[in-house]
Amino acid sequence: MKQSSGNVPILDIHLASFLSFKGIEPQFSKQGTRVIFEFPASPEVYKLTKTYNDNPAVPVLDFVHHLRKIRSQMLGAR
Repeated sequence: MKQSSGNVPILDIHLASFLSFKGIEPQFSKQGTRVIFEFPASPEVYKLTKTYNDNPAVPVLDFVHHLRKIRSQMLGAR
């Protein structure tokens, strides 16, 4: 992943929601017409990204709540 100003840009809303669910909130930036989720470049973010890719079990309603929250923030940033 490309790093910019100490942040990790993420395009996947599901990964961004998972990181938000785990307590790491994104910053939003626009790149053309796209909204990019930026997370701090920390070992915790990389560890949680690996955990996400391992397909962990998460409480569905909690995850959906964070997904909807991130989506509304993303649409508001447009």
